[in-house]
Amino acid sequence: MKQLLTLLLTISTSFLFSQKKYEFDYLIEFKQTYYKNSKSENTISGFYLTNSKKNNYVALVTSLDSTNYKMHFKDENGLSFNVNFKKSDLEKAEFINVNCYYVSNYNNPYKVRIEEYDFFNLNDTIIDETEYSRYKLTSTIPRREKKKKLGTEFYIIDNNTKFHLPLLYFSTAYEEWKSKKNIPNGIFKERHLVDYYGKLFIREKTIGYRKINKTIIIDEECDYTRNK
Repeated sequence: MKQLLTLLLTISTSFLFSQKKYEFDYLIEFKQTYYKNSKSENTISGFYLTNSKKNNYVALVTSLDSTNYKMHFKDENGLSFNVNFKKSDLEKAEFINVNCYYVSNYNNPYKVRIEEYDFFNLNDTIIDETEYSRYKLTSTIPRREKKKKLGTEFYIIDNNTKFHLPLLYFSTAYEEWKSKKNIPNGIFKERHLVDYYGKLFIREKTIGYRKINKTIIIDEECDYTRNK
């Protein structure tokens, strides 16, 4: 496998200035379980690399095999890439250099849908004597919801993480937040996707989070966000 991650031990300020940089200050571990007929079918573990003050971009990292990770990165402002790299490299690297060959222009197809969905804040819930905020993302057009059999996304938020902007991996959710910003900050303790019939389809749980200091760097020539 061609190694795609570069560990930069020394790097000049002028070099960094000429590149597109994505900085990450948190690593958030998760476990995602898929259900069929209310029974667990498959579970995926991994982590997000996030910036607590900028949520237009996020890197989703999962295992490719015993020694390699796969990363899907997306900037809602106009670019994305998929790369594979050694697990040992991620722990060591402060700077991750991604070649333009792997970077693609990304056009968010869901911006037009923000008038069809909305976030709704729900009553707080108590889990193990701890209070959590809740909200949901759902369709606001009943006829379309019925015709398309649309589901609803529920979030349970850790109130101790208000320092972190909402982690909204799916473009519809992000665009809705960007438009109205009507939900509280914080990392979700759990995220549930419930289908049209009220059955649980996906349950995602945050296992833990920690501070990090990592930066993804791409060449200026493939910074597609400049034209947006």
